Amino acid sequence: MRLLCVAFLALLLTACYEERIGCTDPDSANYDLQADAACPDCCTYPALSVRLTPVWGADNVVVGQSYADGAGNTFQLVRFRYYLGDLGLLSPTAQLPLPNRPVNLGLLEGVDTVTVTLNGNYLLASLAPTTTNVGTLRTGTEALDGLYGTYGLPGQYRTVVPATAPTGDALRTQPGRLNFRDGQGYVQTRLEYTLVPGGDTLSVSSYGSRPFILDFGQAVTPAQGFNLRLDVEARLDLLLGNINLAADSAAVAEALDQEVDFLFATGLVQQ
Repeated sequence: MRLLCVAFLALLLTACYEERIGCTDPDSANYDLQADAACPDCCTYPALSVRLTPVWGADNVVVGQSYADGAGNTFQLVRFRYYLGDLGLLSPTAQLPLPNRPVNLGLLEGVDTVTVTLNGNYLLASLAPTTTNVGTLRTGTEALDGLYGTYGLPGQYRTVVPATAPTGDALRTQPGRLNFRDGQGYVQTRLEYTLVPGGDTLSVSSYGSRPFILDFGQAVTPAQGFNLRLDVEARLDLLLGNINLAADSAAVAEALDQEVDFLFATGLVQQ
């Protein structure tokens, strides 16, 4: 009788068992520790965002406030915008995949426009503090010790047709965006300022891109599956405070093109 009961109980438990299907990737934001089998395309991954704050010394930059340039000229900022592209995280122990944000864009090829999918791990900085999502992360358990990228857009974005970018994207045609100018594609940096007292508003643009690396100062090991936000300060006193803004536009543009060391990583926040 006891043997019969045990056999019946085993059959009952087998009949009630249901396989649990879920995300089995520990890098994901919806990792299911109790899943028995992996689900197809159900994993979602955490994001890396960059919060960039323009400062002059210890204070946030204020549009319309007077500052002194490298030659002692007094000026006021009207606009200052620049791109950072190909953004990725550095690890002292491994080469990490880039943050991934697929964007469908049209590239100009001769007189034709060809639609392609590019990785939108770029941002457009301005004089206002901005936070930009630059893509989803697959960092594993590696420690992180830096951010790298380019000051200005790298080559694969140079021929993007602005009207083909998604609404709200940094490459989209919108007021104040750095779109095609004189057939040269997107600019690296555009500075608009007024020399005071009584000066006209001047606009200077530079083109191209330069690599940069921001060191965190120490390696940080975040928990898997959580969003990360990197805080960056743009020390405009170290950039514009070392340039003679009363010089001709070519000289100012060359100075803007050369300087990358005004960007500083100030913290990596797990969210």
